[in-house]
Amino acid sequence: MRDYFGSIFLKFFGGIFRFLPHEGGLFLGRWLGRMGYLLARRRRRMALDNLEKAFGREKTPDGIRRIARRSFEHLGMNVTEYFRFFHLDEALFWRMVRFEGEENLKKVLEEGRGVLALSAHMGNWELISLGLARKGYPVAVISKIPGSRQVGRFWIGSRERAGIRILRGRRLLGEGIRYLKEGGILGFVLDQNARRSEGVFVPFFGREACTLRSLAVLARRTRVPVVPVFTYREGRNHRVVFEKPLDQEITTDLEGDVLRWTGAYTAWTEKVIRLHPEQWTWLHQRWRTRPKGSPEAGVQSPESGIQRNEKAD
Repeated sequence: MRDYFGSIFLKFFGGIFRFLPHEGGLFLGRWLGRMGYLLARRRRRMALDNLEKAFGREKTPDGIRRIARRSFEHLGMNVTEYFRFFHLDEALFWRMVRFEGEENLKKVLEEGRGVLALSAHMGNWELISLGLARKGYPVAVISKIPGSRQVGRFWIGSRERAGIRILRGRRLLGEGIRYLKEGGILGFVLDQNARRSEGVFVPFFGREACTLRSLAVLARRTRVPVVPVFTYREGRNHRVVFEKPLDQEITTDLEGDVLRWTGAYTAWTEKVIRLHPEQWTWLHQRWRTRPKGSPEAGVQSPESGIQRNEKAD
């Protein structure tokens, strides 16, 4: 029954978002985000808590609440755009999406070893893989399977129809290596909490964060360069920025390399979030997994002063 209503929801709202004028869709998305900020109290508190951990010494409580509210609005705009961008004609798509630094990507691809693309849930991140596929690049992303079958079918199906390959399941490492040998671009995001068994602890906004080690392991094993790429919103348009490959010096110490490289990936992620903090998804428990022996290990974070005095502005 849940899958049935999920299918109806996607078809109904997808049709509305798809055929609305773009400015109308963005307005509706911002409105949905504001409603989410007002009504989703648990997620709002989570975002405020994360922002205080990241910027508590740099920004005022009002500034932190402003970023949280705009982050919700931005996520709402991403949702409405998702239903539109996969159906836009080429001319309109490229009027709204601009690639910058693409030569950094092409230079690595010319070496014939494929590319490991490091990104983040920043801006409208779906436009990175969609834009690459529209330009004819072989691109794949690693994706979790959503809990709802209908949502998963829609979400994965729309990507695959656009030419984006989805890697999922138990044999990701082997599939990823084969895809890189074929000269493909394999995308990773490392800005969400990892389980202790899957990650290493590295600094993120001055606080130890458990971060997936898989990208560093794969990069070290294959010797494939890691090219950072992020996107951000500029009004109604979007810019996708490809940076030069990150330096990755290999030593005889596997665990030391994995820790150092993952730290560099996370430092880059923090750098781009600081550029546009309102365009990152703060409503996720990024610091949930704590180091063993930490006073916070296994303890839910208490509500911050901002949360206790929050204003639903």
